[in-house]
Amino acid sequence: MDYYTQTDGERPDLAVIEVNPPENYIGTKILPVANVTVKTGAIYYATVSADATAATSRAAGTGPVAVQIAPSTTSFTAIEWITRGGIVPDEVKAMGGIEKADVVGAKYAKRNAMNALEADICSNILGTAASDTWDAAKVLVDTQTALESVRRYEGKTALIAGTATLKRMVQQMLGDDTVGPIFSRLISGVSPLVAIQGMNFESWKAGLAMYLGIDMVLAGDDAIWGTTTYDGHYAIAKIDDGMDELSHKYKPVLGKTYMFLPDGVQPYSIQTVADRVDMNSLYTCAIWFDAVILNSDALYVVDGVSA
Repeated sequence: MDYYTQTDGERPDLAVIEVNPPENYIGTKILPVANVTVKTGAIYYATVSADATAATSRAAGTGPVAVQIAPSTTSFTAIEWITRGGIVPDEVKAMGGIEKADVVGAKYAKRNAMNALEADICSNILGTAASDTWDAAKVLVDTQTALESVRRYEGKTALIAGTATLKRMVQQMLGDDTVGPIFSRLISGVSPLVAIQGMNFESWKAGLAMYLGIDMVLAGDDAIWGTTTYDGHYAIAKIDDGMDELSHKYKPVLGKTYMFLPDGVQPYSIQTVADRVDMNSLYTCAIWFDAVILNSDALYVVDGVSA
């Protein structure tokens, strides 16, 4: 049995391996992917046009004054993010053969690439300057302010935060004399059976969305969304459903992730190399992307959810 991997260039069979269930990464739910076949280019995108007052004094035979609606433009540059793992022959033996080791090595490299994508999108969202400071007693009023701020943009309303921040929000809301009794009924119900069901995190998220009047709550991995830089921050945003890669051309959406496809199909490029000089099997994953905020006013950030 050979305890070295293949040296055959691209490994599309490994590139398609699922690393984590999709719900564990929330980044591309916020800034959906727009696939591109070049690494840099222009973006023409829709913005919100200022409202105009309807006229009442139009003279007969003359048309109303037109407000020209035109797209804005910016650019994207999909840069390379690359990562590599190695597995020595002795470990290949312990794993049960090179087929299993290939999966382990590819998953490691691909996960690191996916983490880089998630972290970059997180920096674009929670790295935005805060517009408000958290106050559990005023959460309904403050949320309504946020929703009014983003209302003219396209998409569903979402609250976005790290898991620990979301849990602290719920705990502090439950501890407030005014908000607590109302919110607790949403997540705990009136019977022991319903109360048990309401203790899980998914029920907390559903209850929070219902109470605040938003469409969804997205909880990010604390290893990325809960780091020191972003802990205690959350965002309310309008997010596109990602069904149409060209939606930004005619809808004022928050943004897109421009993903370069090196082979026209798969964004993740995984290569394996049998390094018999240093006696190692190498697994390399590269990805090219640029996460771009197109309409920054579709995003409203709040900080101060302290422990």
